Amino acid sequence: MPKAIFHTFGCRLNQTESAIMAKGLELIGYEIVTDTDSADLCVINTCTVTNQSDNKCMQKIRSVQHNNPDAIIAVVGCFSQVSSQRILELGRVHLILGNDNKFELHNYVSKIKSTDEPIVKITPLSKKPFKIDTLGQHLTSTRANIKIQDGCDFKCSYCLIPTARGRSRSREISNIKQEVIEMARMGVKEIVLTGVNVGAFQYQGIDMMGLLEILNAIEGIQRIRISSIEPTTIGTDIFDLMKDPDHKLLPYLHLPLQSADDTILKKMRRRYLFEEYREFVLMAVENVPGICIGSDVIVGFPGETAEMFQETVNQLKQTPVHYFHVFSFAERQGTTAAKMDQRVPGQIMAKRSSILRKLSNEKREGFIRQNLGRVLSVLFEGNNKGNQWQGYSENFIRVFVTSDNDLKNEIRPVRINEFATGHANGEIID
Repeated sequence: MPKAIFHTFGCRLNQTESAIMAKGLELIGYEIVTDTDSADLCVINTCTVTNQSDNKCMQKIRSVQHNNPDAIIAVVGCFSQVSSQRILELGRVHLILGNDNKFELHNYVSKIKSTDEPIVKITPLSKKPFKIDTLGQHLTSTRANIKIQDGCDFKCSYCLIPTARGRSRSREISNIKQEVIEMARMGVKEIVLTGVNVGAFQYQGIDMMGLLEILNAIEGIQRIRISSIEPTTIGTDIFDLMKDPDHKLLPYLHLPLQSADDTILKKMRRRYLFEEYREFVLMAVENVPGICIGSDVIVGFPGETAEMFQETVNQLKQTPVHYFHVFSFAERQGTTAAKMDQRVPGQIMAKRSSILRKLSNEKREGFIRQNLGRVLSVLFEGNNKGNQWQGYSENFIRVFVTSDNDLKNEIRPVRINEFATGHANGEIID
């Protein structure tokens, strides 16, 4: 049985797509492994959101070439879509697939011979609804990410993803249902809806809210979570589903902010001002008991002054956002922001990032402490040290418990007893 390994960079969507491609390889007889040296096929699923992302992908290709010179190397995804020539110039890469071609990986690998010229398939990105022909995924977690959408029409001034992923397009609903039913058959209890801009989902008159109702009716699936979603693409009616005990949608939202300064938001071409964002967050917290709200923030955008950064810090302290991922501005050729002046020096960006990451840790701790004494529903993913099990609550708190029972993929009520660094400790309530 030939062996394949996946090296995946970037977002949750990339992780999802690797799991789908891995399933396709399993269907033609591959075993998916985690050791590069033993792999006959190394698949590098790439990201191009920053220059650093590009460099990491190039470094991984060189590393695989050095550590496993006999392996077939396939490079797929966003970096392949926009920079296939750079990959070819490295040499000893056998297959390069763009974003509209990567799900055909299992069809192309059988055509590869190490002595042949590399196969390069980069086609123009489609604008049409899509489906995924291979059902099921190679799962390494108890949760399954379900791709429902791809591409983006928003064109924020700093973002290259519309170039790498194309225009917004949605997956056919019947195809989504088929995959979710298959996931339920495999024993999956929680699905996470993913995409580039998931709130833009629209297929034959059915939007995200309609899709949630369709998925809610599928037997076997017990929890539905939405991954990162643009705050302007959803309305307040989603709160009714989250607080409905009979609905499977979990009380969790990840709403990218990027900056709390309106001048910077306008330069970024975001589709809201901070007060609009804040009002939506306040309504979520007021309407959905225990909801967790995460976010993304970019520091060092061109023109960001010390005062503008401090405004972001102050607003994040006061707004009930419970954690945030922090990114330093990265110039990408082909974006509007790449032409802007008033650049923020790297050492200042690093200092600002450190301040916000510390604040994020404090806010996450504060949220966990708010939940002390509550009984939460935890889906357990695995054990770390024999009888110490960990999983995630409905409102995305990482929870550890001690139990001699096998809890993997079990959903249990857990009383949250104490805060520990980055997570909570609790006890199962029988």
